[in-house]
Amino acid sequence: MSEYNRKTINMYNSGGAYEYIENGKIDPETEKWERLFNYVQEQLLYDKKRKIIEFGSGCGELAFKLQDSDYDVIATDIVGIFLDEEKARGIKNIKKFDFLDDDFNEVFDYKADLIISWRNPHLDMDDMKKLFNVVYNGLNDDGLFIINFQNSEVHPEAEMLPNGTKYNYKILKDKQTKEKRFYAYYSKSDIDILRRNLFDIEEYHTEGGHDQNNWHVLTLKKKKEQ
Repeated sequence: MSEYNRKTINMYNSGGAYEYIENGKIDPETEKWERLFNYVQEQLLYDKKRKIIEFGSGCGELAFKLQDSDYDVIATDIVGIFLDEEKARGIKNIKKFDFLDDDFNEVFDYKADLIISWRNPHLDMDDMKKLFNVVYNGLNDDGLFIINFQNSEVHPEAEMLPNGTKYNYKILKDKQTKEKRFYAYYSKSDIDILRRNLFDIEEYHTEGGHDQNNWHVLTLKKKKEQ
């Protein structure tokens, strides 16, 4: 795990998660979560027998919606405060899982049909490469991976890390947050490099912001092993 992501996780563990949870109660972003829930259903072709694991579930908005509609979903996070919030919401299947450092096979007793990594913008290029490999190995054949990335085209002010990651540290003023967080930004060509030998694109679009271009959203399909 990069030092940048670790600092952000430490911030959440030291109390920043409470701020995130409280902001979610003030502004629950109901429409956005409903849109994501519908998107996930469409990508699964409404097949409720398929096994879903969400990496970095945060407050558990998506996992709860999936569970409430009888999908087989496990919510995971590395931050204990978020896990407590998920439990309080009534999510039944919860696991503490660091998808960058923990062994997938030691935590889960099966491979998933769908893995979701949504709004995890704190990963630099090295961490993203780890994530893609973990997801690839954690999926069944032809399994799906739903992920979104902040679009680097929308952030010309971003600086560059030695490993090629565009980033900045900022306070999200529209979320009333008080702590700076590390945010990484990716181009479509960056994403193609990450997925090239592992996944094919099933669906791609952008969304968010005035021009609906703030986020890359992708459903990726695991390539068959050669």
